[in-house]
Amino acid sequence: MEDEVPPPPPARSGNRLGTPPPIIPSSPSPLRASCPAKYTAVLELFDTEVKGGLWKSAVDTWLTLEHATGFQTMGKALPAGGRPGAVSWWVQRGCNTTRIPAGINSEDEREDFYQAVVLWWLNVNPVWRKEGVKSAEDFEVHGLIQCGGGNLDSLPSGLNGLTSVLACLAWWYRVAGNTEGEPRWKKLVEDCTWVLSEKNRAFTHKRGAPDSLENPTSKRVRAE
Repeated sequence: MEDEVPPPPPARSGNRLGTPPPIIPSSPSPLRASCPAKYTAVLELFDTEVKGGLWKSAVDTWLTLEHATGFQTMGKALPAGGRPGAVSWWVQRGCNTTRIPAGINSEDEREDFYQAVVLWWLNVNPVWRKEGVKSAEDFEVHGLIQCGGGNLDSLPSGLNGLTSVLACLAWWYRVAGNTEGEPRWKKLVEDCTWVLSEKNRAFTHKRGAPDSLENPTSKRVRAE
């Protein structure tokens, strides 16, 4: 009798970020026309000097979620503790400016801002995603766990939620000083897009609508 062949190990990606987030099938471009005034201003910020398919995917996925949730903060706002000061600067101006916040544009300030954004992202994410990741350096090496179906309630939509994270990423790209962004930025954009995609999927399920956002790959885990 031949030896049984053991089952293959769970699929893991080489970049620790899991499989790419699902592509939103319907173009969100028509959704722009239905945005409230505040969100039109936010879109102007997101469209200012930030380019590339990775960013477009993030913004499109964000806009789809915001439209689905009625442009409301679903759940508690992201905690203010530990968030970059640039977010407070933006909120004080009604989230209605495309200017780069003061205090993040010099070389030393930029590095502090990058670190603050990553640490804030780690702080607001649920514990189950952060196994072994305790610092910005850990995130750069390992990323966060991506496993479909996990609870992401600590990451609400709305101006007081994930929108402010994307605002940080827009400023980060612009102060990085090159048209390609930079690796840490790309990694955080990819992870944020995955979260937005999962929240789109969960909201679609909750409403009982056809799951047009379903990704054939249901499990995404960080590679060891």
